Amino acid sequence: MSKLKRCTILFAVLLCVLTGLALSGCQETPASSPMVRELRIAHEADKTEYLAGEYFDDTGLVIDAVYSDGSVKSDVEYKLMTTHALTVNDKYAEVSFGGRSVQQAITVTGQTSSGNEEQYSLAQTPALENSPIAGNTYFFLGSSVTAGQGAKGESMVDFLAKRNNCTAIKNAVSGTTLAIKDPDRSDNYVQRLEAYIANPDRAQHLDAFICQLSTNDMYSEYTFGTVTADNVRDKDAFDKTTTFGAIEYIIALARETWDCPIAFYTSNKLVFPSYGELVDGLEIIAQKWDIEIIDLYNDAQFNDITEEEKLLYMADDLHPTRAGYREWWLPKFEEYLYALEEN
Repeated sequence: MSKLKRCTILFAVLLCVLTGLALSGCQETPASSPMVRELRIAHEADKTEYLAGEYFDDTGLVIDAVYSDGSVKSDVEYKLMTTHALTVNDKYAEVSFGGRSVQQAITVTGQTSSGNEEQYSLAQTPALENSPIAGNTYFFLGSSVTAGQGAKGESMVDFLAKRNNCTAIKNAVSGTTLAIKDPDRSDNYVQRLEAYIANPDRAQHLDAFICQLSTNDMYSEYTFGTVTADNVRDKDAFDKTTTFGAIEYIIALARETWDCPIAFYTSNKLVFPSYGELVDGLEIIAQKWDIEIIDLYNDAQFNDITEEEKLLYMADDLHPTRAGYREWWLPKFEEYLYALEEN
């Protein structure tokens, strides 16, 4: 090959290389996909007013997604997050898409029930002449079910005190959890019990400490936690941000403070599978700590009521009426407390 031909070929190769480099340098780097910046309600749900116990109906709800590049995608296929039976504490229904969420405002009112008529009221409840627990003092820690939210503020705690001429301290705040789940709130079971015990006017003696297995904890299964080993008894060893950790802490603190019988009570049979998981965990804890469970959830005979009785006894899927507390729930609590006096 001649020297001239070799030079021509090398020049051609070099020209191709330089041209390729120039072209590659001119190519734009693909832009990253825009992210969802916010969700907007383009059209509200057709139904926004509910009775407690109903489920949110998202018919008519239209959600638009606004992206980081300013573009808007209309009528996205969102995921409905509010899937539980509504209670009067629910103010919004939440949907999510693309890592963002938006809330549809709703109104939930209690069902009108004959179970809250005056004939079932505390005022119309007579006292027993010779109650075996007259003069005793009991402490009840709980949330809306303990407070009597569906019964004009009159729960089994109030009926127990009136019928049996005893003192029943009701420490209950609606919508609260056993665990410390929200750092901005201090009304969970753990912190309320700590505050009560720190008060110099607290009860110095209790004949029993009774705590509600909160239905509010069942909406966060990932924070149920685990039951600790049998040899773990120091109250400071428990994770109070989990439900099971909070339960063990409450037991340890109550026992250290009052050294009295301790019981947890469950709600009656509910349609929520996650509450059953809480009850299962409570059973393990009860065996470890040798405490009692007033188990309304697994009591088949207790839950075997007619539809007419359910309408009379329940204000919604979670909360009993006055009649429900007085005629249905109260006998189970009296049965437990009367038995303590016999032992």
